Amino acid sequence: MKTMKRVILFVCMTIIPQQSVFAQQQIAQSVFANGGKPTSNESLRISGTLGQPLVGQSENASTTSSSGFWYQTVDIVTSVEQIPDETLPKEFRLEQNYPNPFNPTTTIAFQIPKRSDVTLKLYDIRGRKITTILDEQLDPGKYEVKFNASALSSGVYFYQIQADEFVKSRKLTLLK
Repeated sequence: MKTMKRVILFVCMTIIPQQSVFAQQQIAQSVFANGGKPTSNESLRISGTLGQPLVGQSENASTTSSSGFWYQTVDIVTSVEQIPDETLPKEFRLEQNYPNPFNPTTTIAFQIPKRSDVTLKLYDIRGRKITTILDEQLDPGKYEVKFNASALSSGVYFYQIQADEFVKSRKLTLLK
């Protein structure tokens, strides 16, 4: 058993490149543990390693070996800040797109004062729906949506927002 430990240590020190041996020091501080599942067979069990440059699993009839790193995410909440009322919209609003006329992309801005199901649709001059630009439930706030009209021909179109009972349309012009 002592001989086997020496062999494993020798293999780790000579075959694994120096850079891999110190991999823990080169990885961001989010690493909180190394290795993977224990590696074992009838006579051996390795429960920790210096770290592996590879992630995966290897097995044969008598041995299963897993390797990799475990990471801790950095999404730790350290404080909660109240959003001042003056920054939240007081009313529904649909702004004029800009630039207008445009080719081929434009920005459509709007604001909603409360959580709402919002749809933003594009219509041609005859009132036929061309596409739905946005269909989501959104929290109160100010939003901007980029719209790419490269698949459309030049002309006048209308975009319409519907959020709760609020419905508003504006005209946009595509020039190619």
